[in-house]
Amino acid sequence: MADETRPTGTVRRDSTPGSTEDGSRAFLRASRAGELVVQPLGKGLYPIADEGAYFHASNPTVGTAIVGIAAADAYDDAEALIYIANDHASKHVYMDFIELTATAAGTNGTNFNYAMDVASEATYASGGTALTPVNTNRKSTDAAPVTMYFGAVVTTTGTTERVVSAGRLRTVLKVIGDQYLFTFGGGQAPPMASTIMEGTAQAAIHRTCPPVVIGPGDAFCFRDFAASQSVGAQYLFNIGFWVR
Repeated sequence: MADETRPTGTVRRDSTPGSTEDGSRAFLRASRAGELVVQPLGKGLYPIADEGAYFHASNPTVGTAIVGIAAADAYDDAEALIYIANDHASKHVYMDFIELTATAAGTNGTNFNYAMDVASEATYASGGTALTPVNTNRKSTDAAPVTMYFGAVVTTTGTTERVVSAGRLRTVLKVIGDQYLFTFGGGQAPPMASTIMEGTAQAAIHRTCPPVVIGPGDAFCFRDFAASQSVGAQYLFNIGFWVR
């Protein structure tokens, strides 16, 4: 019979760490019934940020908006507002959130829609503004292994493209000051009672999206489009993701 290695647990009532730096024996924390007790390092994504794996991108010049595709009047897999390509050979990029604030509404658009897709070999062609995401852990020297653009981005059509989220945000032209928040992997959204989709009042609209993973060599595209649009909207934005 093969030897078995079992961790040794002990009941602890204080917050003294269970590991040592001098090589002496350390005990794992366990309940009175023998279950291992695991305490997260902070809440939410703090453990990811602590290891230097969380990244954030926003307007290169704070407060200066970027315009999207002028005549994005229908879904087109060669036109994107956001382009993120995973350049790493083995790590994956995990989307966390996208936040958009409209500073110019564009012209003539109705039925404002969005779509997100992931494809292999969907490469950047032209347009937009290049982004350099920052590591939110100031002590980490790790950089995001991505190619990233925002604005009037033209991409090549990829292969095995999958639309991972799509929907309608407004039935009318966007309003200056509108805020659109997309969160990934958080489960079903709460009821959206009183969400404004028409009229001229500013709206704060939240859409929950499925978990989106960008594998090595794949690219994620966020596309916004509106029927009859002739001038693109301008946005301030925040984008969060992690890499592991």
